[in-house]
Formats: sequence, structure tokens, C-alpha cells
Amino acid sequence: MHSKALASGIMVFLLLSTGFANLAAEEEIPIYEDNWWDNYSRDKDHDGISDVLIWKLDQGDRFFNPGEARVFIRYDHQPTDYDVERLENAGIEVTYRAKYIDLLATTMPRNLISEISTWEGVVMLDDIGKAEPHMATAVPTMGVDNVWNDYGIYGEGISIAIVDTGVNNAHVGLDDFDDNGFTNDLKVAAYYDAGQDAIICSENGLSGTLPCFAGQSVDSGTHGSHVAGIAAGTGDGETADDGTPHIGVAPKAHLVNVLSCCDGDIEDIIRGMEWTIEYQNLVQPNIRVLTSSLGEQQIEFHIDNDGSSAWSQIADAAVESGLVVTLSAGNELGSITAAGCNTIDSPGDARLPITVASLDQDLSLAIYSSRGYTSDGRVKPDVAAIGSSIWAPDATNNVGYTPKSGTSMATPLMAGIVALTLEANPDLTPAEVKETLIAGYAIEREVLNDDPDAAANNCSTLETRPDNEYGYGQADPLVFVEVAGKIDPEVSVNWSLSYEMEEINGTMYPVKPKLYNNDMLEGTAVTMNKPTTGGGVQIKFGASEWYSATDTSSQKNWATWELKVPDDLELESNQTMTLSARLVLEGGESMSAVNSFSVVYLDETRPASLLIEGLTDLGGTIFLPIVLLAAIAMGYIFTQPRRSKSNLEVEESGGDEFVWDDDIDVTGQTNLMTTMFGGMSAKALTLCALYTAQGIPSGFISYTLIAYLAQQGFSAAEIGNMLFWVYLPWVFKFLWGPFVDNYHYLPMGRRRPWILGAQAGMVITVVIIALVPGIESKIALLTGLLFFHNCFASLQDVAVDGLAVDVLSPEEFGKINGFMFGAKRFGTMVGGAGIGYFIGSLGIAGGLFLTVPMLLLIMCLPAFIRERPGEKLFPWSEGKAVIKSAEEPKPIKTAKKTTSAEAINWDMGTHNAQSLSVDIGLLVALYLFLLLTVGDFAGSLACLLLTLVSGAAYFVLLRGNTVGQQAFDLAPQKSDIVRALSLRAPLIGMILAMLTYFWEFLIPVLNVLFIQQLGWSDAEYIAVTGGWAVTAGIAGTIIGGLIADRFGARRVASLFAILTGLSIFTIALAEDLWENKGVMTWLIVIYPFFGAAMGISLISLFMNVTWPKVGATQFTLYMALLNFGALFGLKMAGYFEENFTYTTTIMIGGTCQLLIAFVLPFIDPGQTRRELGNEF
Repeated sequence: MHSKALASGIMVFLLLSTGFANLAAEEEIPIYEDNWWDNYSRDKDHDGISDVLIWKLDQGDRFFNPGEARVFIRYDHQPTDYDVERLENAGIEVTYRAKYIDLLATTMPRNLISEISTWEGVVMLDDIGKAEPHMATAVPTMGVDNVWNDYGIYGEGISIAIVDTGVNNAHVGLDDFDDNGFTNDLKVAAYYDAGQDAIICSENGLSGTLPCFAGQSVDSGTHGSHVAGIAAGTGDGETADDGTPHIGVAPKAHLVNVLSCCDGDIEDIIRGMEWTIEYQNLVQPNIRVLTSSLGEQQIEFHIDNDGSSAWSQIADAAVESGLVVTLSAGNELGSITAAGCNTIDSPGDARLPITVASLDQDLSLAIYSSRGYTSDGRVKPDVAAIGSSIWAPDATNNVGYTPKSGTSMATPLMAGIVALTLEANPDLTPAEVKETLIAGYAIEREVLNDDPDAAANNCSTLETRPDNEYGYGQADPLVFVEVAGKIDPEVSVNWSLSYEMEEINGTMYPVKPKLYNNDMLEGTAVTMNKPTTGGGVQIKFGASEWYSATDTSSQKNWATWELKVPDDLELESNQTMTLSARLVLEGGESMSAVNSFSVVYLDETRPASLLIEGLTDLGGTIFLPIVLLAAIAMGYIFTQPRRSKSNLEVEESGGDEFVWDDDIDVTGQTNLMTTMFGGMSAKALTLCALYTAQGIPSGFISYTLIAYLAQQGFSAAEIGNMLFWVYLPWVFKFLWGPFVDNYHYLPMGRRRPWILGAQAGMVITVVIIALVPGIESKIALLTGLLFFHNCFASLQDVAVDGLAVDVLSPEEFGKINGFMFGAKRFGTMVGGAGIGYFIGSLGIAGGLFLTVPMLLLIMCLPAFIRERPGEKLFPWSEGKAVIKSAEEPKPIKTAKKTTSAEAINWDMGTHNAQSLSVDIGLLVALYLFLLLTVGDFAGSLACLLLTLVSGAAYFVLLRGNTVGQQAFDLAPQKSDIVRALSLRAPLIGMILAMLTYFWEFLIPVLNVLFIQQLGWSDAEYIAVTGGWAVTAGIAGTIIGGLIADRFGARRVASLFAILTGLSIFTIALAEDLWENKGVMTWLIVIYPFFGAAMGISLISLFMNVTWPKVGATQFTLYMALLNFGALFGLKMAGYFEENFTYTTTIMIGGTCQLLIAFVLPFIDPGQTRRELGNEF
């Protein structure tokens, strides 16, 4: 028994240890990659020490002081006090402990570098390099003055953090706003010196400081003041020859001086950026933009940059905190043929910030501007702005201006443009600035049409928009501000596109989907019932014009839309292209944020699908023969006599394997076997209450949560995939069976300790979920926590089912099961419609928290009612075991001495073709299951390897006693569960269990249909499906159970299988009435009634063919297969949604119910107990 349990444990661990990687619900492209340090482009030999650090150490004392080195120690966790103490004990000076990325800055003896790289938790040693700068006609040329003149927007109310050499606010263009020294309107809102780690001055008295009066904010060089003037200078002081002032882009924006360069090293940069993250909402006005025109000091060779340097990662963290970050691309002569490509510097290679390229005054690409790719193949930069010959404040002359050129100048110009857009719409997020304004509305540029010097090197042979020279194109301030002011955050547009998975060397990677010239693009939109006359969904292909899509929703509210690829689209084949979608409201006065998706365009016709043309939309007559054949099968069952002479479908009960200990005093003890509460027995009340406890969280998940996700725009595939993982423990719950059947604490009862422990686990996991801040936005974490909740819920279910098999008589199977599952549906209604009513005000966490007192109240029943009279209530109370094993002869085993050579017996026993076919069939089933669950991201090779490992464990740990050997009497003994499943009736029961709820792929499909297509609100749909439909299900469960006891579970199951299928068919055939909410409400309510009656009849049938001796294991196996059928259906939801119309998909769901009627004639309900007896 122990070896079997161990084998089962190993197999389930191998299955589940792959985790939830495919649920990370990213807003755009999902990231499927190893840890960053596994592919770090600066550590090509993978020794955990940066190649740059090694090279610098080889240069002697050129870069570091003698005998020491400046080193970033980077961890796989946030460094702890222990990490710091350990380094200091080793003689290493820790100079900075980062908060937002996992590193410590240190000065360490060179001879310790190799040793430190091997410490647990240390993943990389990086050099702390130096930062260096990327060195009045730009304003009108870029069109900034049009923003000022047309809209009166100057960046007011926005603070721009300048992470640079400093800002000299003694300069007259940087001291105040009105250029009047007698007024109190200081330009610099705060000044932080990273070298001193101190706030020097601030407008609102941070750390007790005074305001930044003229001369108090300093520049350690000249670069920072020049940059600050481009972004937000007032232009006071010297003018151009024609008298025009050198005004910055956002002259009414505040500046924050974050002096981080260049006396120290990159540690100061990280200090400065972390301070900006921490103080962004404390500085007044709040910091909304961070700009840095610095780059990593370049040495003899170009440093590969894949976005994983410490500097790049802190820049990403700044964006994630809510800051719009602009960074310079670098000045490494991108126009040099071939060598100019892949010259983007760190931190310009960061993933989330806006990396800026430089234009000359004539708007051609500057020859010095660095170009992509990054080292990991991403397109960079993101946008281009003028950066050549920009006149801005001269830090050495408080009234003077000087010209400079470089991406250093283009970057603050872009930062100023961002400040203007944020004044136009303060609610814009960093993602919307980059993905909507820049990706959707930048002016398309093509390097081959540019100045000959710039066009000498084309780094974008496979890209059109974005490309590796201009990114999305030239910044257009006027359009950016106009669009920003029109964005309505309540409306949205979404693509039905998804990234494809491609297997490379056995590992699955996401690749951009292919777009053919005959494809039909589809998607969804949320209008919040706002008018769209003259607008609607519009699509842009790269730099093309906007094309209007077609509204395909029945409510004409753009819930679904489509657009065929235009015939006049002029694009080269095999080009990476960005598709942009927007929803324009009536009159064009407002619109959604742009939703972009990257594809590879192929100027050719998509190959014919394997799906037969026209099969996606099938008429109802095609399904008519299936309906007729199912009716014939049902008629056959009703003509057959029942298997027993009595009114039961089982023979008379046999004797029990356990006997009662009568030497106990049970007076006044509340227990399941004898206690009555009015007309309700304690066992019926307790079983129903425990099933209610399972139903409450399940209803919340199945109705409230998925309706919430549908309202948020999640597709049926995404919802189905999440539900698959959430309910996966129910598939594996049969693994609990052997433990619940064989391990007991009998003084408290055979099942009761398991029930109490599982119920406590359910409560604890719900509390944890409710206490996680912002759990609604952390879908992957929510999925994982609900997964663990269902681990406990499935354990409770196994123990309760085992208890039911123990304490119920066959005469009660139908009736009590009807009450139990009716109670579960009642709990589902409470968790669905009940809590769903409050979900708008409470949120996901608050709704879940409401379930806690209900679960605790239900827990009181098993806590204070004994399983049998005389047992203990709790381990510390009085009582004893009142059942014991009956006396029976035990086989006498003769001890046998073994030699050392025989200590481990590798004999696999006797096999024949039949036994091997069973065992191999189990492994094939495991392989198919792995492909279904984790194959999408693990790859078929990994699934095969996992199957082989599980197979080896199976044959070694169960050698000579495998399932196949037991089934065909080739093993020394046959386990009880194999004896039971060797009969035909239990085997057919497994097929029926798989079919019972496969139709549930309709759940996410119907959610999307009614909420996104037909325009129902999530509250309306929850009220019907989680309220009225569940009520109908409760009635069907109770009525079906009572009828099954009277007329036979097999007969009743066949009748209701056909009625369920026909009721689902009715929904499909009533397509013309889908917009009639009254009619559709009735149809949604009817099929759960028939389905519940069918389901409870089948469950009663499963209990009939279950051998009580292995009740928890066998019956749980049926329930697990029933749940697996449902989960397999949910996994297929995306396939049906993509390949069939809603009508055909619903008809397929009805057909799945009719198949049950075909299988039922082959099952003999009384076979198990007739041939094996009724012992437990």
C-alpha cells in the first residue's frame, strides 16, 4: 500500500509541478522565457560573472582601484539582511541596497569575485560602470508651437524628473516660470543628490527642506541643464539671431533635479531612479515623466544589450510604478553599413520605456543615431525627435544658450511632448502613451526615402512599423495632444488574435501570427452603450490609413466586429507589421485607447483549412439522425426489466467487513447513525450541508468570477483556460481515495477527521485570497490560489462521498444524492447570484470574504456531530473507536533471508499482451493528458519525457503488481479497486462519467455570446445563470433523485439525457429570438433543470456500481472523470469559438448529451454488488 501511494504521489507531483506558467495574463505579448540570467547577453559562458567585468579586471587598474572592483551582486530574490551581513563578514563593503530590483552595490576585493559568484541566491556579478552623456528651430519644426497656440497647453501641473548631471536653476531660463525674479514661482520643484543620498531642497518641504531658490539646484557638468531647458525651459536670456527665444517644449512644467551623474558610477543612477519611483507622488506637482539622456560608458567593444542590465531593469521598474520614462538610443553612428545596427545602448534597450532616436533639423534621421535590434532581437528605438543643433541653457553662463546634438537632446524634447499630452489627459498610463499615442499616431518614416547618409544602412529588412531606425516614426505633438484629449477610458477594443506557439529544440516559444491577404480580422469592443454613429471600430495596417470595420453584433453595439484585409493594401510580403485598432464614438469627439498587435504580413492567400468549407455553420437537420437514434436507445432501456426483483437496481446487501463495539455508553450523543432532526436524519443534514460548503465557492467561481472576466473583455478561450487550472484538482481527486480509504483515526470516525481538515483548508485559502491586495488584477495569482482551495475542496468531497457510501443504504442512493447535489446547487446559487449581487461594490476579494462565515458555520456540523455513537468529538475528548476489523484468517508470510545481491529485486513479474496493453494504455492516457494541460508551453518533447519518467516510476515501484498484471491475474494479489474496475459495469461507468459534463465548453462560449455579443450586463447574466438557472438545477436534482429511486437510475438518466440535449438544441434553433431577453431567460433556465436530473441519475447509477469496500476510491474516480470531462470541454471552448459559429457550437453541445443515451444500454447497474458483495 505504501509503495502504491508513493507511486501515485510521484506521478501527480510530476504532473502538477509544471505550475501555472500559461496563465500569466499579460496585456500584450506574453513572455515565455527562462530566468534573465540564463540568457544574459553579457555572460556568454554562463559562469555567473559578466563578460564586461572579466574584461575590465584583465585591464589591470584602468577601471578600478588597485586590488578591488566595483560590483553589482544580483540575486534571484530581494537581498535580505542576512545577505548583507554575509558579504560584510567576508570583507566586502555594501554601498547600496536596491529596493525595486534585486541587487546590492559593493566594493569588493578582486580575489573574492569567483567565490561570491557561487553563493546560493547569487545569479550574476556585474561591473558597476560609468554613466556618460549621449551628446531654437526644433520647436516649430516638430510642431510644438501649434500645441501652444491651438490649445494653450504648456505642460502645466506636470513635473519632469531630469536624471542627469544636474540642473542649474541659477540660469534665467530655469529659475522660475514668469521670468520675474520678484515673484515666487520656482521652476525646480525638488533637488535630490544621489551622491549624497539627500534631498537638498523641495517646493513642499520634503525632509524638512526649503524651496529650491535660484542657485540652490546645481549642475555638476553642463549636460543636465541643457537637457532640462529642452524639456521645460522658459527661454529667458539670450535669443536667436532673429530675436526668437529658445523656449523648451513644456515651458510651464516643473523640473525635478535628480543629480546622478557623472562623478560617481551607475550606482548613483540606480539610487536616483529609485528615489524618483519612491517620491513621485510626494513631490508637488507629482512627477509624471522621467527622462534620462545618459548611457553606459562604452569601452573598446560594443556591449551586447538585451534589456537585462541593472540600469535597464530599474528603468522598467520605473515604468511599472506609473512613470512615463524616455531614454536616449545612443550615438554610435547607426548609419555605418552593418556595423551601425544593434548599437542601442543600455538603458535604451529596456523593454517598457520610450527609447528615442534623433532627427536632424531637416527631419532626416541623424547619422549618429543608434539603431536596433537589441541583442535579444527586439525592435528599437520606439520614436524619433529632433536632436541635432538644439540650442538650450548653457550651465556655465546664467543667461547664455549653446547648441548641442545627440539623442541626448531628442530625448528631453520627447519628454516635453509627453508632458503636454499628460496635461491634455492626466489619466493616461505609461502604456497608453507608448502603445496608443506613439504606436498609433507617430508619423511613419522610411529610412530608404531619407537623406542618403542616413539611408546608407538599412537595419529593417524584415520590419515596416515599427522599424529599427525610427521606431513607430516621427513624434507628432499636435496629433498626440489631440488624441490624448479624446481618449475615453470606459470604452475599449480588443483583438481575437493570439500569439502562436512554435516548437524549437523541444521548447515552445511564442511567435507572431501570420496575416494573409485574404484573412478576416475579428475582435470585440465595449461601448458602454455610448453612441458610435459615424465612428465605430477602425483598423490601421502599419502606416496605412484607418479602415472602418463591420459591426457583426446582433445588438449593433460593436460587441463583435470584423474586417477583411483590404485589397488596396500595399505592403511587401514577409514583413513584420503592427495592427492598430480603435473605437471611435459618435462625431469623433472621443475614442478608445489604441490596441496594437504585431503580425507577420504575407502577401499571399491563406492555405485551405483542414476544416471542410461550410462546416463551421451546420444546419439543425444534420443533427436529426442523432436525436432519433438517441430516442431509440432510450426506448430500448425502458423495455428491459430491472435487474432485481425488488424496486432496487442492486441485489440484497451483504455483511459488513467491520463490526460494532457494543461496550460503550451512547446516551444523549448526537451522531450520524441514529440522530434525527424532525423528519431529517443527521446523516442527510450533514451530507447536504457539506455539499453546500463545496457549492458556495464553486458558484462564485463558475458564475460571478467568469462573468466579471467576460465583462473585462476576456475571450472564451482565456476564461476556459483559467477554469481548467482552477478545477484541475477535481480531476486528480481520485488520488485522495486510497488515503481516505486506508488511513484513519478511528476514535474520531472513519471519515470525519478528513472532512474537518479539508474544511479548515478551504476556509484558510479563501481568507488568504481575500487578503491579497488588488487580487482582481493578478489573474495568475488568483488562479493559483483557487487551485489550492480546490485541492482542499476536492479532498473534502472525497471524504464526504466515502462517508455517504458508508452510511447510506441502497434504498437511499437516489433520494439522498438528490438532496446532496440540490444542496450543492443551492450553495452555488448563494456563491453565484447571491454574492454576485454585491460584486460591483465589494470586488472579487470582498465577495470571497463573504463566503468565510458561511463555511465556518457549516463546519460546525461535522465538528459537533459524531460519525457513530461513542466516538470522540475531538482528539482530547472522551470516546473510542466503535468499529473494528472483523476476525478473519491472515496469510502467514515466511521470512526469507536475502543476500546483498537480492536486496533489490528488479524482477518486473509476468506480463502478457493484454496486461501490457492496459499499462501502456495508462501511460498513453497520461501523455495525452499532459499534451492537453501543459503541452502548449512545455512542448511535446517535455510531455513525452515526463511520461517516460512517470512510466519508469510506475513499473519500478509497482513491479510485478501493476494495474495490467492485477487485471489479468498475473500479480501475487489483486487490489480491491482493480477487482471492482475489472467488471464491465464499472468500466462503462467511467465512459459515462467522461461524457456527462463535456458539454460545459458551452459555459464560457455562452458567457461571451450573451455578454459581449448580445449586450447583457454581467449582473443580468449572473442573475439568470447563478440564480434562476441554479434554482432550476436544484429542483431537477431533487426530482431526478426521487424518480431515479422509483423507476431506475438508468431509465431516468436516458430520458433526461435526451431532454437536456433537446433543450440545448432549442437555444441554437431560436437564434432569431436571441435578442428577446424574456425568451432566452427561459431557455437558459430549462436546460439546467433537465441536466441536473440527468446528472443526479447518473451519479446514483455510479453509486450503484461502486463497491463499498473501496467506496471513497472508486466513486471518487467517477467524480474525477466527470470533472475531467468538464475540464476537457472547457479546454476546447477556444477551439469551438474559433472554428464554428455560435449556433453550431451550441448544437454540438446538445449532441454530447445525446451520446449518453447511446452508452446507457450497455451498463448493468447491479453487477458490482451481485458479484463482489456489499462489504465495506
